[in-house]
Amino acid sequence: MFEMLKSITTEDNFDEKFREGLDAFSKDPGALSIGTAPGEWWRGPDAIEASGLMQLMEFRELGGFDVEVQEIWGYQEGSVGWFACQGLFKIGALTPAPLRVNGIVHQEGLHWKFVHLQFSQPVDSPEVELVLGRPMTSVVDDIVELVKDNIMPSAAVGADGSVSIMFTDIEGSTSLLESLGESRWLELLHWHDGIIRLQTGVFGGVVVKGQGDGFMLAFPAVGTAAACAMAIQRAFDSGWNGVDVPIRIGIHSGNAESENGDYFGREVVVAARVSGEAAGGEILVTEEVQKRLGGTIPLKSARIISLRGLTGEFPTFSVMWK
Repeated sequence: MFEMLKSITTEDNFDEKFREGLDAFSKDPGALSIGTAPGEWWRGPDAIEASGLMQLMEFRELGGFDVEVQEIWGYQEGSVGWFACQGLFKIGALTPAPLRVNGIVHQEGLHWKFVHLQFSQPVDSPEVELVLGRPMTSVVDDIVELVKDNIMPSAAVGADGSVSIMFTDIEGSTSLLESLGESRWLELLHWHDGIIRLQTGVFGGVVVKGQGDGFMLAFPAVGTAAACAMAIQRAFDSGWNGVDVPIRIGIHSGNAESENGDYFGREVVVAARVSGEAAGGEILVTEEVQKRLGGTIPLKSARIISLRGLTGEFPTFSVMWK
């Protein structure tokens, strides 16, 4: 399993390897993947795919990862198996950290598939020990310090100083307001805002600002920005109480100016204008995003557009998220 994951983050054919990795998971809606952080709980194939893409893209951008397996145990009863292992986990040039993995596998045809997979890191937590009277394990504080000190200077800036800016809004919001009435429109907006904020947090982004039915979001890595956009579109794809809610998304990446948690300058303008050119249900990205993704996410052929207030023409690409 670890060799397969390592190859995904280090080899050039990322998309092919990622799809092979996904095939190791059961397609049953009850399949579950659990990470080390409090919010890392993903149920079902779609959630596992989105979370896996986000994490592997982050590892890839940090130089891949390596795992030294120290001990492993397993047990089988008929078509069900249990396993557990522990070892050392190393991301890029960071200091190796202890890792534990346990899971349940089920035989489906000729192959064993993960139906439950959980990662954890055995780190003492004095605060929990004081409350419960015995040692427990928690790595939340250590992860926060690791991210703060070793990976990025702020929540939404990558190691190279770049930031990926995403704008979202509801296409045809005025018509929707008229047809629903103010009371139902506010209910829809509450539901809409919850999805955007939840997915942004899950994928490590920051909500810079929200106004009406639109949001400006920022991400430290272009891969996680794109993965978040795909998760957002999938969440809105089935609509709200029988009402279609088409979301337009635009993404651009560059070295934007920042002050007091906000971003401004030409890169932000480009992201906003690209969002305005997207259709409902579309994720439109700039050529800079396309280059940084490096083929890891399928895109449609280039569409050349002009952006209001900006000189020249801009190649853009639509993300194939379905």
